[in-house]
Amino acid sequence: MKVNIIEDYHIHSNFSPDSNSLVEEIIQVAREKGIGHIIITDHFELADQHANEIDVETYRKQMERYSLPVGVELGWDGTKELNIDTSKFDYVLLSHHYVEEPITQESYKNYLLRLLSIIEQFDGYHALAHLDFPRRYHPNKEPFSLELFDTIAEILSKVIKRGKILEVNMSSFKLYGEPNPSLEILKLYRSLGGRNLVIGSDAHDVQHIGRYILEGIEMLKSIGYNYILVFDMEWREVRI
Repeated sequence: MKVNIIEDYHIHSNFSPDSNSLVEEIIQVAREKGIGHIIITDHFELADQHANEIDVETYRKQMERYSLPVGVELGWDGTKELNIDTSKFDYVLLSHHYVEEPITQESYKNYLLRLLSIIEQFDGYHALAHLDFPRRYHPNKEPFSLELFDTIAEILSKVIKRGKILEVNMSSFKLYGEPNPSLEILKLYRSLGGRNLVIGSDAHDVQHIGRYILEGIEMLKSIGYNYILVFDMEWREVRI
């Protein structure tokens, strides 16, 4: 089969509490859609309001059974004890999911400050997930204010300096026509020297695997990106 989607590096299976997708189904659908590389990234959430822990050894064995990289979406609030050995995973997608309500630019600011604290405390991850995540839940899907871009630049600079990856999460595309992070933030990342990107659908249902990734690739090309990263035992760049 001709591969027409390079990768989907954010997929949830029934190891996550918000998905019923079986690993076998995910692999089959990805094959049918011509997706070249997948990583299943189930939730290991350490924040109280989203708490979910998976049995890491059972999870590893399931992924290794199908010769898949062992991925995880690690959700952390920056305060709860980190009771997970992230070296057991091939791919760690670092997330923060808490947003104060009502959701305003002030909520965005507080979210970014917590995220900055999280990445200052913790280095055991590969990619930073959906940087402007709270925008999904704003009543008008309002983008992050330019007044917040100094803090965003600080976060991105740390990601770049430490050799981490920025995730382009396409789940928000159906809501307001942009990925997380937005095109303006992706432009800022590029202007700061950032080039390490992965892309994912954030699919919680098998029918959404690979969704909007081709649109995301075209958007990245339109703002000057030429490569994304894929994982084959080690990271390498692939032209888009």
